[in-house]
Amino acid sequence: MSNLDSLSMTLRAFSVALLSGSLWTGFAYADKDSGRDVEAIANRFFAALEREDEELALSLLAPEAMLHAPYNPNGDASDAGIRSFPASLYVKGALATYDNLVFVNRHYSITDDGRTVWIEAQGRLRVAASGRPYENRYVFKIALAEGKIEAITEYTNVATLAQQGVIATAPD
Repeated sequence: MSNLDSLSMTLRAFSVALLSGSLWTGFAYADKDSGRDVEAIANRFFAALEREDEELALSLLAPEAMLHAPYNPNGDASDAGIRSFPASLYVKGALATYDNLVFVNRHYSITDDGRTVWIEAQGRLRVAASGRPYENRYVFKIALAEGKIEAITEYTNVATLAQQGVIATAPD
């Protein structure tokens, strides 16, 4: 058998395995439902923020859920510059600071284990105190444990925040 014949047989076997789905077994979610769950819970969380439903948003958080914001106005890119605080304060602060919260053009990427979802979105909000519109791009990383949000990491452009008159600080 020539090398070309051997390669041809290998490619045919690979194609059959690929089409039958047997190659994907190791790459699927450990629990397929958990992948759907994390996206559904993230959607419910954003829907709660958009409806300004603080009770629902808080009910989706684990008791010790944290918000991590790696970007800050002073430009500190080290781990020491990451602002972290209880996610419940994030929810309360967002609902107090903004009204008309809307996150559009959401794109989801779920990790192989189905416990974490990355979401890219455009935020279209209004600053409650001034009534001025505020738009920014966001990337959120939402991690679940036992069906609740245990951590949210929010990446956003803090220069855009500052231009809109919003200072990125940890809530009190």
